[in-house]
Amino acid sequence: MAINVKQVLRIGFFADGVFKALVAVAMLTFLEPIKDYRGTPVWLLLLTAMVVSVSAVAEIVYSARNGAGTHTKYLVAYDAGWVLFSAAAVFLTLNFGVDGWTLWLSYQLFVSPIIAVVFVHGSRCRP
Repeated sequence: MAINVKQVLRIGFFADGVFKALVAVAMLTFLEPIKDYRGTPVWLLLLTAMVVSVSAVAEIVYSARNGAGTHTKYLVAYDAGWVLFSAAAVFLTLNFGVDGWTLWLSYQLFVSPIIAVVFVHGSRCRP
């Protein structure tokens, strides 16, 4: 039984897009506790949730229209940055008492629109 690599990639892109959407929903759901506990500005949380949602939709659309492996490197770079910034945020918070949450949100705020543009461009039909 042969594995259809394109289908596996499509499922992966779709799953990653759904995960991003769930992260955005979690940011909105836990807006008050995050704001109250860490003092994170509400505008930063709302704006970040919005751009992460747009990125999620772009990735889901890409998985439905194209899903080719040509964009895997962008997804790996984005997710690697996500992991690195998450680790840095936890490190700063635990060791220095710095608000690492703002660092993590800022990464999402600046990088999510870039990855969204990449996936929107990749999902356009080519002649």
